[in-house]
Amino acid sequence: MESFRTTDIILAAVLRLTDIELIDIEVSGNKGTFIFTNVDNEFICQYDLGKCLVEPVAFNNTIKQLTTSVRRMTKNDNPSFNRSGP
Repeated sequence: MESFRTTDIILAAVLRLTDIELIDIEVSGNKGTFIFTNVDNEFICQYDLGKCLVEPVAFNNTIKQLTTSVRRMTKNDNPSFNRSGP
């Protein structure tokens, strides 16, 4: 399984809203690295060109949820969300 990593919370929210599976969040300091599976390079190009559309309220809620996840992991001193691996 090929993974895609990003520290861009905006991109992470867009990926989540397009049903791309978030497989892990790694925390370093107060920043999160979001790890997804099966991200198409063409989709990333479309995102970079500003051509991805998502529902605004869901987008805002997803950013809040991702931010809360990173803060919770930072507070609990847990560097990774993934429970299936080391």
